[in-house]
Parts: sequence; C-alpha cells; structure tokens
Amino acid sequence: MAPSLAQISEFDFESEIPDIDTQIQMWLPEIEKAARSFVANDRYQAFFLAALRMAASSKSLKGFSVPNLAKKAGYSRSTFFRLFEGFSGFLIQGYQLTCLLSVKVYEDQLRNRPMTLEEFCKFTADIFYSANCTVPNEICTMLWKEHGKSHTEFHPHLSLIGPIVTEYLQKNPATAALTLDREQLEGAIKMLDMDILQARLDAQETFPSCKQYQRLHKMFLGALLAMQRA
Repeated sequence: MAPSLAQISEFDFESEIPDIDTQIQMWLPEIEKAARSFVANDRYQAFFLAALRMAASSKSLKGFSVPNLAKKAGYSRSTFFRLFEGFSGFLIQGYQLTCLLSVKVYEDQLRNRPMTLEEFCKFTADIFYSANCTVPNEICTMLWKEHGKSHTEFHPHLSLIGPIVTEYLQKNPATAALTLDREQLEGAIKMLDMDILQARLDAQETFPSCKQYQRLHKMFLGALLAMQRA
C-alpha cells in the first residue's frame, strides 16, 4: 500500500532534512492520482506520468529525451510534437503541472482535518517544503534560466493557494474568527515561495535546509497573526 500524505506531513524538517528518495516515493502516487483526475487528455497524461516516473527514478535530467519519453509513454515522437511545443516547452509545462497538482493534493488533504492555527501553519509548511524537495534543483534551475520571465509566471500555481488557505481557515472551528486580508496573504505566500526559489537557484546549494524551513514556518505563522492584529 502506498504511504499517505498524512505521513509526509509528519516529516520532521526541524532537526534534519528527511531522506529525499523517501519523500519522492511518497509524493509520486499522490501526484499520479491527482493527474488522473485533473488531466483530461489521455495522451498528455501519459507523457506527463512517464516524465514524472523518469524524474523520480533519476532525480536529474539524465536520460530525458523525446525518444525515451515517447517509449515510456507508449506513444510516438510525432504524437509528442503534436501535443507540445518542443522538449523544453514540455518540461516547463510538466514542472508547472506538478506544482499545480501538489496544490490540489494539499487542498484535498485539508478536508476533514481540524487544526489549531499553529498546527495548520506547520502542516502547510511541511507539505510545500516537502513538495519542493521532490523536484531536483538541477531541473528547477534549468527551467528558470530558459523560462523564468517572472516569479508569478514561473509559478502560476501560487494564485490558487490563497483562496484554499482562506476557505480552510474560515471554516475550521479553531481559526474561524481570524480576519484575513487577501492581498497580504497572497503577498506572504509569494514572498515565502520566492525565498525557496532563490535558495534553489543558489549555486551554493542552500536548499533544502532546516534553518530555512524553520524561518519560513515562523514567517508564515507570523504573517497570519499580524493580519489578526492589524
């Protein structure tokens, strides 16, 4: 039986970074399940899932090519090029789809999960930090260099997180009294994600780190509390 995301959310980033291979293997079935529900085009889905499994296996761009991808997906190279604007275009679409699906998984896991504000902030920090850990920095850096026009264009999934957070906190009994400012919340989410992205692009390989996780966790909680005091 595949491990559930509840186990992933219990990873302890406070004292050490959990094994990356273990995180990847726990996230893979969750992203695959979300893709089958969200991606309507069977051929697109086949290529995406093939790329996802290849990335999970190699944790790099090694072996990534149209012939290999087509073989894994069970379709021809001509089918690939009819669907996508070249290999680089496919990779950025696949990366952004993975990010979006991680948000869908997060939203699904919030259902029927009552939490205090502190528990919610830790849960959210754990989920998204772990999701970032599963995509190799090498791939993220390459895609940013080729397609990184702006932060929000590179990570369009960020616009989905604020409404999910707001809805959960308003319906969750322990946090229903919180007053949230939409613009401030969206700004905080973008700031925290940009902190991770900059660390991933850092040549000194500063991502992932317990120190960064601890700081971002505290910043997220602080941002929500600051809205309440404002």
